Amino acid sequence: MFQPSFRSDKSETIIEQNSSNGPSIIKATTSAQKRGYSRNGCRECKRRKIKCDEGKPACGKCTKLNKTCSYPEIGEKVLRVSKKKLESIDYYHKQDDSDQNNHIKPLTIQMYSGPNFQNQKKKKQKKKLNPQFVYNNLDFRSKSGSPETVNLNPVVPSIPFNISSTTSAAVETNNCLYNDEDLNLIASDLNNIVNDIMFTSNMNMNFDSDQFVLFDPADLYLNNSDDNNIPRHVSIESIKLKTLDEKGYLSEFYNTFAPQILPFGALDPITQTYSNPIRDVLLKYGAKEPFLLSAILSQGAKIVYEKTKNQKDLDNYGSYLSNCLRLLGPALSKNRDKFNVKDDLISNIETILLTVLLLTSSNATTSKQSWRPHLKGAKDIIIKATNSKINASKTLILCKVWFADFEILAGLSSHLGGTLKTDDELNSIINFDDDYIKQVLTQYGMLQENNFNIMFGYDNDLIYLFRDLTKILNKKRESPKRFILNNSLEYIRLISGFYQHYQKVYSSKSCKVDDSNLFYNLVDTIYFQDNTSIRISWMDISQQAFALAGLITMFASILLDPPESPHIQDLNSKLIKLIEPFENAIDFNRLTFTNALSMIQWPIIIAGLNCTSEDDHQKSIIINFFKICFKLGSSSAEIAIKRIEKLWNLRKNGLEYVNDNNDEINENKIDTVAY
Repeated sequence: MFQPSFRSDKSETIIEQNSSNGPSIIKATTSAQKRGYSRNGCRECKRRKIKCDEGKPACGKCTKLNKTCSYPEIGEKVLRVSKKKLESIDYYHKQDDSDQNNHIKPLTIQMYSGPNFQNQKKKKQKKKLNPQFVYNNLDFRSKSGSPETVNLNPVVPSIPFNISSTTSAAVETNNCLYNDEDLNLIASDLNNIVNDIMFTSNMNMNFDSDQFVLFDPADLYLNNSDDNNIPRHVSIESIKLKTLDEKGYLSEFYNTFAPQILPFGALDPITQTYSNPIRDVLLKYGAKEPFLLSAILSQGAKIVYEKTKNQKDLDNYGSYLSNCLRLLGPALSKNRDKFNVKDDLISNIETILLTVLLLTSSNATTSKQSWRPHLKGAKDIIIKATNSKINASKTLILCKVWFADFEILAGLSSHLGGTLKTDDELNSIINFDDDYIKQVLTQYGMLQENNFNIMFGYDNDLIYLFRDLTKILNKKRESPKRFILNNSLEYIRLISGFYQHYQKVYSSKSCKVDDSNLFYNLVDTIYFQDNTSIRISWMDISQQAFALAGLITMFASILLDPPESPHIQDLNSKLIKLIEPFENAIDFNRLTFTNALSMIQWPIIIAGLNCTSEDDHQKSIIINFFKICFKLGSSSAEIAIKRIEKLWNLRKNGLEYVNDNNDEINENKIDTVAY
């Protein structure tokens, strides 16, 4: 187990001074007995005034009680108020205004350097890393194994730099959506998620290796075109890298990881070719921001390691993640003297947001499920942009769709849900009715001419039914014992809506397309051992699968009909039949959309949970489906099938499967996001 790094006693004294009203109060509150219960504890333990074991990334109390665990920043005052009041966005904003007044606290980036097995109980010292040194010397060879910190508001000699002092006026005058607090918040998300990945991946960092000489920002391709332009078919050659390893990592990201993020391609109706809008945007911004490029290369290194099990690739994976944080501070300060601070602030926030979503895509499918606490900044920024009268940038709209996809899948597939807990939050973010947003999504190719959303995997209007279903599931998760079925007309509306979407046809109701037909969007060919093949419509398969899964969820999870009910088994059979052609298929790498099956993992999880047939054929189809997904790179597929098989064995032995939401996590529950 890794040893978490603790704040020094000196730092703790500073915290007390910053959060107190004067020296006399400091003396009155420095009693060891009074402060011992939660000296460096998490926010939740401090709020509840209980002893915290200070475990990282989550303490024992929060883990046991299924609470979101996070640690306060230096100088942050933890409010001891009710959970309901604490979670209120308006209350947070009001508290921020009163606490901060005329200054913004600098954000400190905690650099994780691997475990220290010899001094597990020794508190570690932090170093301040000079941002000028980081930016100009990219080999970052550290002689110490202790964590290092980068201050996002660094003080450069003779030029005191504070984000608020340099941007506030410009932001206000230019009616910008964002301010320096937004920048700090999203940067904190990135800091936390990178350290969390490194902490849970058991990485032992070695910065003395000569191979850790990364790309030089001076060599990056800088596109001076308008950042609001939509990139298309961005070539892998647009980013120049030094070593064969780096080129290989970028290639793996380009050809393997990016299609996992967006399995369906965006059809250009003019050229009749497919593109990957997420990949294009990431490469466009990665070519200009080294910290994003480092995150991109980290995912490539991770994929190479999973294939080769070469320790060098695992070390590089950790090095790139660490380097992502090392480059973050300089990226936020290098353009401080530019006149157009507003554009620089927007670019910084959106690049960090892209990086957070990229790493969340990788982290959300693991069994650790530690991505939720790291999306607060992303959530608040997207809500702020959505509620503003100013049109959001095209990049932020893309991020909004990406984030919404996370939230809906988490709200549907995990008993912990997503980060959007209130109806207002869901209504704010899961909202794509605006004509400008639709226009931008169409330009990206995310929204096809027939209203099919390639990020969601179904008709764009179906997202609102899943949004409203998530609201009900959230209420049930919040108070399972007090949940009452008292909104029958709403349930009928949702059931009717899912049925109507099940009837929608794109290419073929049977999901099979005749060879004689002309070109169809998102149509693929699957091959069999007897040298035969069939053409299938991914749009129809995915649309029907999600609609059927929505119906089954309404009956089984909301109305609490037993899975053995005839109507649930009938719907379940229809859902399983959609993937039956893949049972005897071969050569999945020959598919045009290699990762397309991963788009419908959540519907097939629903099929698995509700499969009570004594006929083992249906179960073998489901098992085969997840095995294919796992071979094609979906780590959540392996987790899902293990949990489903465990449920089947419980039922086979006559044991009851309890799917409630007690505070302590039931290991029988499926807690993976089908992403």
